[in-house]
Amino acid sequence: MEQIDKDIIFAELKAKREIEKAEREQRIREYWETLKPFAGVNDIPELPRVETDEWNNFYVPKLIGAGAIQKKDLVDGQFYAGDHRRATIAKWDAKQNKFIYNRTKFNMTYEDDCNHFEDDDGYALFVPIRIATEEEYKINQEIK
Repeated sequence: MEQIDKDIIFAELKAKREIEKAEREQRIREYWETLKPFAGVNDIPELPRVETDEWNNFYVPKLIGAGAIQKKDLVDGQFYAGDHRRATIAKWDAKQNKFIYNRTKFNMTYEDDCNHFEDDDGYALFVPIRIATEEEYKINQEIK
C-alpha cells in the first residue's frame, strides 16, 4: 500500500512539474513577443535554451528587431557593447568569426572568445547592440 502511495505522489509531482515548465515557457515566449527596443545592455533579456529552428526563426529575428546588430553588419576589429554572461564589451574578430572579450578567472585575466547570437553553439553568446570604444573594453576588463 505504501508503494502505491509513493507512485501516485511521484506521478502527481511529475505532472505538476511538466505543467509548471509549460507555463514558464509560455511566459518567456509572451515576454519575447512584446520585446521592446534595447536602450542599453541591461535591456537585453536572458537568452533561452530552445531548439535550433525556434532559435533561428523566432528569437534571432526578435533580437534584431529590438536593436541587436546582425552578424553581416559587424566590422572586423570593432568593439561592441552588448551582453554576454561574462562581458558587456567585446571585439569582433572576422578571421575567427567570433567575439573576443576579457575573462577573469582565478584572479587571472585573459582573452576568451564567444559566438555571435546568430551562431548558437550551445554556449554563451554575445548580443551586440552598439559600437563601443577600446577604452570601454579596457574598463570592462577591470570590472570583470
